[in-house]
Amino acid sequence: MPHEWPPRFAKVHLWFDDGGELVFADGRRLGRVLLRRDPRGEPPLSRLGPDPVHNMPTPAAFRSMMQSRSSVIKSLLLDQSVLAGLGNWMADEVLYQSKIDPRRRACDLSDVETERLRKKILLVVRRAVAANADDGQYPKTWLFHQRWGRKADATTASGAPIHHITLGGRTTAWVPSVQS
Repeated sequence: MPHEWPPRFAKVHLWFDDGGELVFADGRRLGRVLLRRDPRGEPPLSRLGPDPVHNMPTPAAFRSMMQSRSSVIKSLLLDQSVLAGLGNWMADEVLYQSKIDPRRRACDLSDVETERLRKKILLVVRRAVAANADDGQYPKTWLFHQRWGRKADATTASGAPIHHITLGGRTTAWVPSVQS
């Protein structure tokens, strides 16, 4: 199926001298466009944490970051000043694949759990980027495919019940039989 151009919900469309184009599409109207002289040096971008695709903290730095935070791990993963770009579904997916209960405190994770969490962040984010966010390309075993809608009878691909709770004001899908 051909992609619509410009995309639906286009809010800003820029044409460049070399023939390239940039379109900002925002169907939910949550985004903002700010023109800045030094974007990386000025808020809000200067307040963002590292990008896990390009600048993931080393295992030691990540472990230190987790050990110094008493926040609930799900909320911490959504904090854009900690790691930029992780959204709600990604945090749920990462925690599911890491086998970590989203209600646990970051400082209570073991070194093994922290390293597993770091690896799963990298795996999920890189896979989403490689697929250009085309969820049809995500593995069928991912929680992503069954997490939507707060369905009481939702189960994973292997049949484990999915529970829905609210953490940090966000709906959280988790699988108690897998995530401890």
